Amino acid sequence: MSFDKNNEEYLKWINTKKLDKEIYDLLINASDDELSAAFSLELEFGTAGIRGILGAGSGRFNVYTIKKVTISYAKLLMLKYPNDLHRGVVIGHDNRHNSTKFAQLTAEILTSFGIKAYLFKNNKMKPTPVISFAVKDLNAIGGVVITASHNPADYNGYKIFDEFGCQLIDEETKIITINMNEIKDYLAWEYKLDESLMEVVGTKTINNYKKIINNLQFYKEEHKNNFKIIFSAVNGTGTEFTPPILWDSGYDVIEVKEHAFEDPTFKNVINPNPEFDPAWKIPLEYGEKHNDAKLIIIQDPDADRVGCAVNCNGKWIRLDGNQMGAILIDWKLSQKQKFNSMPKNPVMYSSFVTSDLGDKISSETYGVKVIKTLTGFKWMGSEILKEPERNLNFVFAYEESFGYILDSSTKDKDGIQAAVGLVEAAWYYSLQNQTLVDVLNNIYKKYGYYYTHTKNLNYKPEEIKSKIEPIMLKLRSDIGDNFKEIQLKYVEDYIDGLYNMPGQDLLKFYFIDGSWCAVRPSGTEPKIKIYFVTIGKTENEAKQKYQILENTLNNILK
Repeated sequence: MSFDKNNEEYLKWINTKKLDKEIYDLLINASDDELSAAFSLELEFGTAGIRGILGAGSGRFNVYTIKKVTISYAKLLMLKYPNDLHRGVVIGHDNRHNSTKFAQLTAEILTSFGIKAYLFKNNKMKPTPVISFAVKDLNAIGGVVITASHNPADYNGYKIFDEFGCQLIDEETKIITINMNEIKDYLAWEYKLDESLMEVVGTKTINNYKKIINNLQFYKEEHKNNFKIIFSAVNGTGTEFTPPILWDSGYDVIEVKEHAFEDPTFKNVINPNPEFDPAWKIPLEYGEKHNDAKLIIIQDPDADRVGCAVNCNGKWIRLDGNQMGAILIDWKLSQKQKFNSMPKNPVMYSSFVTSDLGDKISSETYGVKVIKTLTGFKWMGSEILKEPERNLNFVFAYEESFGYILDSSTKDKDGIQAAVGLVEAAWYYSLQNQTLVDVLNNIYKKYGYYYTHTKNLNYKPEEIKSKIEPIMLKLRSDIGDNFKEIQLKYVEDYIDGLYNMPGQDLLKFYFIDGSWCAVRPSGTEPKIKIYFVTIGKTENEAKQKYQILENTLNNILK
């Protein structure tokens, strides 16, 4: 693909005086394909903030795009909190390339607008849930996390929290986007740091977060009998928090050494997403070596997601996000019921693309109200904030993509909370000679067998309009006749909004037997995600239905 170097945006970048040398060198040495990709799109807010590939150009993540979004965010804060800028913004980051530099830059720019900026001591990396918690704990007006969460190593991102530690919803990110579009020359823009407005997040806030996590446990004082866990932080932020909390609770934790240090390249991980095989390679090798371990726990780089594998008589079985959700829901609610501590009017939240199994457990067995939301914890967080006016009380929130909240002190996914919940549940059931897989099978016996699978169709960022959008358009045409072996009941199109939720590019196909599949473009990566939930009396029956649905969709998308 040839690139026209008379491109207006490219000329702005290449001709900017004092352009960062690293950025300039990248532009000079870039291929036509790289330049086309870098200047053919703008970074935009998606499901969880802005994410993009690191590099030079307006469509890449770099110091200039950080400047652009931070200036625009500062303008929103000055409009929304003109008298509260002294309350400050909490800024943190994960282990990715340039994350430390981007966090420092964000803090400095905010101070130039008269906004206090909190950084963690020595600007060290911290998990996303810790930053979400710190915002509320410090009574700040917002928070920023420099993270691309579970994305590959060449990505970074910018996630924004409101004053409650909840991700900004679209109404406010649209204002930031308008502000970004109005900035005339962010490349040459300079700022003046106000050091008097720079502050360090104190140890009290960190300890308050750890206290919340410890209080999630129902059996804090019980002896854990050296219950052994293998833990991987995939070279990210979880190492500082999860193993020490579990050690202090009496568990025997073996860290995956190859994943226990800060590494932005993820050379020992390859893909830092606990949903995918590469992140599991070395942890499973540890499982073979330490065959008396009961669980393997994996988090993603910013520790907002968790993965789990269970030792079943020497065979390691990985659980998917829906399965972990069902186990965690039943665990927490059963213990709340046992200790007579269930709140009045309890409520559980899950997304439209998450299995209904968790909904059934919550409502049918424990009388818990279920609220469904769009994909993204920003929607769950915004619904949680409405609880006082609705006279509801939080008990759980989750998405199938390995994200959970057990305590709403954090209003974004919390892989540390989830890890502690899974480990305590596994220990408790082991006293009854049961594994978490046994627990899951008991759930299936009671509610029916649910087979769930998520398929990803991957593309390049610059292919969103040329490939992803046409696929969604094709699916919106009349395809009912294509489903013959499993009878289609009806289709829901969320593009204009449903169930009091804003519009989202999501299609959901419901079938007579209660099975369904859903299709949506990812809001964090250039991919289409296809979610399958099939129901049967046995695993075999549910898997056969899944295969029929997958084959049908494959034929439609040819």
